[in-house]
Amino acid sequence: MIVYGIITLLIIVVYFVFSIKAGKRYDIVIANFKDQYPLMFMAPVSLYIIDNLKIMERFYSQIAKIQQKMISLYGNRTALQHTRMYVAQLLSTVMVCLLGSFIFTLVSNGDQTIFFVGIIFTVLIPYAMISRLASQERERKQKILTELPEVVNKIILLVNAGETVQQALIRCVTSTKDPNSPLIRELTETVNKMVSNEPFHQVLNDLSKKCGIQEISIFTTTILLNYRKGGNDLILALRDLSHELWEKRKSISKTKGEEASSKLVFPLILIFVAVMIIVGYPALTIM
Repeated sequence: MIVYGIITLLIIVVYFVFSIKAGKRYDIVIANFKDQYPLMFMAPVSLYIIDNLKIMERFYSQIAKIQQKMISLYGNRTALQHTRMYVAQLLSTVMVCLLGSFIFTLVSNGDQTIFFVGIIFTVLIPYAMISRLASQERERKQKILTELPEVVNKIILLVNAGETVQQALIRCVTSTKDPNSPLIRELTETVNKMVSNEPFHQVLNDLSKKCGIQEISIFTTTILLNYRKGGNDLILALRDLSHELWEKRKSISKTKGEEASSKLVFPLILIFVAVMIIVGYPALTIM
């Protein structure tokens, strides 16, 4: 029990020492991300540890996987900053879980069970956070794939009506105002670059890289190969692509339906067990 008390005191002292050393060095960084990540009050200490122990460099192969997801979610420009803050969040979570494990063990008079449960949570919670990040990336890709066929159809109609591809993209963005649409957000950024007179091929290549989805790459490549020709070549290419995208959308919808039905299995089992207990208990008491 004394050992747990000493370790708890040591963790608290080390935290305050690092907090003093970190000072206000990371205030600007934290201000930029204060509404996006929890445990921001521990961020200065976590960032100080990351910088001094060179965690980003030493565990590059593991952190690179997180950075790849950040590129998909936030783009190349801010991916490194988001990755750094996310690693800081993971480190803060581990410190809180460790400190909580020692404190609760100390309060329970050195109960080893509580300590081991706390250690298990210390391992599982960061793993769950990384899994949640992967699911966010997957959901974003599925939303983009779900919305892309409608955008392609609008472009086909607008080009058929005599507008250029650039004008059609601008019309798609201005006519669709959905703040929760990841595809529209990406297209809005693309249109803003076009309006700023950036090269059209470079803008579409940036869109392809940022989304990191094969279907978006096919979409941008199809436009780049055919938009100069215009006419029937572009329309036919976009129609073929639209057909493939609608099939992909049907597949995603089917998969989501199967996932939803599988998630209902466990609650139905619980309800069945509860009903069996309610019905069977009076019979057992009579016997």
